[in-house]
Amino acid sequence: MARRRPKKLDQLLGSQRLQQFADYSEHYTQWQQLLRDCFSQLGLDELAPHCEVIQLNAPSLTLKVSSAAVGQRIKTEQGRIITYFQTHATPAADRIEIRIRPNRSQLSQAPQKAAAKQAPTESDTVKKLREQAALCEEPLRSQLLALADKYSADETN
Repeated sequence: MARRRPKKLDQLLGSQRLQQFADYSEHYTQWQQLLRDCFSQLGLDELAPHCEVIQLNAPSLTLKVSSAAVGQRIKTEQGRIITYFQTHATPAADRIEIRIRPNRSQLSQAPQKAAAKQAPTESDTVKKLREQAALCEEPLRSQLLALADKYSADETN
């Protein structure tokens, strides 16, 4: 396999691909700031950390969101967001496309959070059974108290 000669630095810096990347990076930061300003003006600040503009091509604004719940919230506010982008962005957007892409860090933390939640201890179970028994009428009350007594007896053994 023939090896290519390395390109000179002037050739790399003057390349069209590098210029396209620089233009996209500039537009990307502008779009993110525009989205934050939009959310701030519309009172949707809590959505800002969960949304990101992927692309703004006429006539669509493509957003990446972290969950379907956030996507649904964006859809309910779609008209107001589009109006904001039509007046403040170039090119203007007529519709919003939503892409749901959960963050990998959120996915990896979910099993850890589930493991961190412990099953209720037997004493908690006995306490809850007695509380529920106090709220119930006979014969359910006596059955719940008997069950609580059974759990407390098992706990002492």
